[in-house]
Amino acid sequence: MGTEGHPRWLHSRRWVQLASFIFANSYVLSHWKGFCYPVLNCWACPGANFSCPIGALQNSSSSARLALKGHAPWTAVVPIYVLGTLLLFSSLFGRMMCGWLCPCGWFQELLGRRGPKLRTPRWTRYLRYPILIGLVFVVPYYTTAAWFSKLCPMGAFEAGLPQPFLVHPELQSQIGWLWYIKMVILAATIAAAIIWRRPFCNVICPLGAIFSLAHRVSAWRIDYERAKCTNCLWCVNKCPQGIDPRRDVNGHGCIGCLECEKCPFGAIRSRPMWAPRPEEATT
Repeated sequence: MGTEGHPRWLHSRRWVQLASFIFANSYVLSHWKGFCYPVLNCWACPGANFSCPIGALQNSSSSARLALKGHAPWTAVVPIYVLGTLLLFSSLFGRMMCGWLCPCGWFQELLGRRGPKLRTPRWTRYLRYPILIGLVFVVPYYTTAAWFSKLCPMGAFEAGLPQPFLVHPELQSQIGWLWYIKMVILAATIAAAIIWRRPFCNVICPLGAIFSLAHRVSAWRIDYERAKCTNCLWCVNKCPQGIDPRRDVNGHGCIGCLECEKCPFGAIRSRPMWAPRPEEATT
């Protein structure tokens, strides 16, 4: 056990996030780009090892349009492998990939460490779903282009900047209006992350929207014991997502980071679904 009786692994999240970023962008496994890593990480990054599941879903949406015109086989329309990967991880861990593995979430947390740490309004968390439907499925279907990836700030940071300035300087002559729009979106995302807690995750991220659908029923559960809670707001102040764990733990805004499990009064604990709840284990 670790500090204050908590498991040691609970205090290693920052290192896991760093390791996940290195693992996803170390280039040594770049020949595996056909595999999806269940986080928002740009496949166009010079060092990317895997593909982005959101990019893969957009490509499938585009293929559906082409299939209707007879230019693509219907087998390319249904992304069985991508959906299967997302279903597997979300059914086991819910949104824990967002809290433990995603480089985009990690960057936002680093940016916000010295900021005012404001919380995004509760209603904004529902905007991720129309963005998922619109920019990942509908728009690619009608335009046959992956517009979310074209505008994604993570793509701007990991590929839009290093590709023309570090890896392929010859591409600088091809920089156009879309590149500048991406840079504006990236700058706005950085500024927002300094002010609000993980705003991209809360308001925009379509991958988080997919994972959140299974978070409440995933195999890894988070339990809140009201009897042990003193309403000290410790968990509320520590939550990097800016939610109130007393009412939203396991909800669609929770990222499963388990920071709230460090509660000094032991009011929040996590467990696999087959393990008994804490109060049941003590009876």
